[in-house]
Amino acid sequence: MKPPHMNTRVARPNITAPAATRSVAGAAQRAPARPAPKAPTYAVQAPQPLGAGSQQIRATIQGSPQVAGSVEISRAGGGKAYISNLKVDQQHRRRGVAAQLIDAAISTARRQGFKAASLEARPSDNGISPQALIAMYRRQGFQSVGKSRRGSPLMERKR
Repeated sequence: MKPPHMNTRVARPNITAPAATRSVAGAAQRAPARPAPKAPTYAVQAPQPLGAGSQQIRATIQGSPQVAGSVEISRAGGGKAYISNLKVDQQHRRRGVAAQLIDAAISTARRQGFKAASLEARPSDNGISPQALIAMYRRQGFQSVGKSRRGSPLMERKR
């Protein structure tokens, strides 16, 4: 028979660190999180005459002369303005620049007395699908009204 003090179990101290102080595998090797770069804001400039009754509207990076995109507007006849050559630099796409330019073109057309605006939804590069372009114009209030001689959708927006 063992003496009574030999049958007693001694509690061992917990040798693992508390959850808050344990490191996750690889956590010590990760670089500290950097704040996301601040997205630029854009300023839409007043229309500039190009000649032959055409005007160009540019969007620049706020506080900088760097042009992020542009659009042209001209007289189409029948009380309509014609919007063309919408361009947004690759690094500024999907940030609302095209929508700001279209809004500015529509506002300019209204101020100049046009009752509607029309355009041809024709992508100028491989970076934009025709479907994405048409969807963007629809979000801006344009509706399909036919096809151009090139087979691209013609779209129109009234007031």
